[in-house]
Amino acid sequence: MIQVGQFQVLPILRIVAPGAILDSGDGQELLLPGKQIPEGAVEGDMVRVFIYTDSDDRPIATTDLPTAVAGGFAAMEVRQVGRFGAFVFMGLAKDLLIPYRQMRQPLNTGENPIVHVMVDEQSKRLTGTTYYDKYLHDVAGELSQGEEVDVLIADQTSLGFKVIVNQQFRGMVYMNEIFSTVVPGKKVTGWVKFVRADGKLDITLRRPGLDEFAFAADLIITQMHKMGGRLQLHDKSTPEEIKKALGISKRTYKAAVGNLLKQGLIDIDDHGIFLR
Repeated sequence: MIQVGQFQVLPILRIVAPGAILDSGDGQELLLPGKQIPEGAVEGDMVRVFIYTDSDDRPIATTDLPTAVAGGFAAMEVRQVGRFGAFVFMGLAKDLLIPYRQMRQPLNTGENPIVHVMVDEQSKRLTGTTYYDKYLHDVAGELSQGEEVDVLIADQTSLGFKVIVNQQFRGMVYMNEIFSTVVPGKKVTGWVKFVRADGKLDITLRRPGLDEFAFAADLIITQMHKMGGRLQLHDKSTPEEIKKALGISKRTYKAAVGNLLKQGLIDIDDHGIFLR
């Protein structure tokens, strides 16, 4: 059975000029365009494909990876705003339409809103909405304190960031639990800090068991590896510069650097710190 908006593993019935014809399992045939056929694939092979609809609303298969499946959430760049709404890039040849009635606020080209992907009941085509919160759930015993979760950063508030947990649940990361730069749309690993009485989740981005300075030391080493082994931060760096680079306070930075120096993992010069 064809499931628009989902991944399916389907057999190749035959290969023709336009591409590979796949068997949906219910008597329907599905086209996988020629440029999408895995190298070396032959009749009878099973291929993992994502199903969406073409410009004529016919189901079609692709081996491209979408940013989200139907029922999922992701940040998507607005490519174009037109008569019917905004078209956002979801990783496929065909952009996803967000109709005007599905916009929390007007969208502009270049923005990256959080989008919930749906299948339109009438047309059976994929569509999007930025009213993502109405499709999230409160936890009902599925998660427990300390459990590792996937986190999608959503809207910023005066308290911190609303987040989407495991593509299902509402969560909140408070400002004092943020130790690196986060922006709406970023995907990070988090941990359940507390399950509130109303079922909502308080999330921390610090692994349980790590104290503040140990966490900062790990963060500094990781960032140095990303930057070629050096960070241009030193005693004269302002708190704002350190916060921007690492998301931690200058006090925490100095304590963590001191520990790393004692361990012989880094060294320091007039330009900053570097890996030994």
